[in-house]
Amino acid sequence: MRTFLLLLLYCLVVTPVGLVSRLVADPMTRRTDRGDTYWIPSDPSPAR
Repeated sequence: MRTFLLLLLYCLVVTPVGLVSRLVADPMTRRTDRGDTYWIPSDPSPAR
């Protein structure tokens, strides 16, 4: 019975809170302005 209640708590409380927090904010500031990049385009390799 305890396992079922913990599962229910997880599915009804923890998961929605996590999904909403991902949609609303980025607490780790992982998203950056995509304009700045360190990508260096390379020449295509010759055909073998």
